[in-house]
Amino acid sequence: MSRAHACLLALAALLALAGGCGGDPEDEGRSASGESPRLFLAGDGELWAVDVSEERVQHVELPELSPGDPPHRIVRRGDRLVLWGYTTYALDPGLEDGPRTIARDSWIFIPSAHENRVWVGFLDPESPETERALRALREVTADGEVTVPDVRPPGGAWPELALDAGLLFYAEHSEDGHLIEVWDPEAQRVVDRFSDAEIGDLGPAHGDVLVSCLEPCNELRLTDVTEDTARSIPAPSGLVFDVWEAEFSPGGELIAVPAHTRGDRDGDRQLALVDIAAGAATIIEGSTVPDGYNLVAWSASGQYVFLTGEKAFRDRVIVGYRLGDASAERLAVDVGAFFGMVAQ
Repeated sequence: MSRAHACLLALAALLALAGGCGGDPEDEGRSASGESPRLFLAGDGELWAVDVSEERVQHVELPELSPGDPPHRIVRRGDRLVLWGYTTYALDPGLEDGPRTIARDSWIFIPSAHENRVWVGFLDPESPETERALRALREVTADGEVTVPDVRPPGGAWPELALDAGLLFYAEHSEDGHLIEVWDPEAQRVVDRFSDAEIGDLGPAHGDVLVSCLEPCNELRLTDVTEDTARSIPAPSGLVFDVWEAEFSPGGELIAVPAHTRGDRDGDRQLALVDIAAGAATIIEGSTVPDGYNLVAWSASGQYVFLTGEKAFRDRVIVGYRLGDASAERLAVDVGAFFGMVAQ
């Protein structure tokens, strides 16, 4: 058995970094469904499902995965995968059935603040190609149930993120930078606003906590948009973060974020885990990947986190780390060009 197999199959490690969550030892190292973690890698018209423990790959032709550059190509919503292809689809992770349409003719989608929902955007047919404004946003579950009916976003803008308090939009540009608004889609009103000159580049959100950073991203800024409070967590010495690829753990206690040497934008990336309660970031040993398509994904259980890197059409490098292990391990798998990654 390889060292990677041994690390990924070990059942005794506690989740030390996450604060020692308890549970049945037989469940350690397994996903929320009781099975070993699986990665889903979305390309153009195809998808790869990776059994992490066995390092086994299943390749599936999926013409529904249209070429393009959407905000999200694949996300995990509850026990389903949601896919983009100018229509929004839901797919069972077992891959026994094909994708099921949950919103036709949808231009984009973003994850909702609700765990099993997405916000879907529909293009305004009268909007010029230089603008591509949206005529409506709609919140739906992974089963296609409408939870918030169509509502026109302010100025037809595309939403960046979904918080509990509302949707985040870039509004008008001023000499002080872009104005960012939090907009309640049900009340159809702005509930908060701030400038990107104040908070910097946007990262992920969890609940009403927004992650961002000012260049050169020496520290992550955590802003609670409802309480108007903020705190900062510094990068490890000599490193800076790629905040736009950061991801919260499912429970919101940790943030996984690629980090690289300050001043070396094209250098290798490493996985940093930011412990919010401790206010500290730790670099994971053995997690180095090349620059390019540095995607991050957490397993549904929050016990595993993955980082990938390398140029689109070269051999992609994927490393996996289980909380509490001494180091990350590279997955010995052969996959094609993918542009979205989630873990189940």
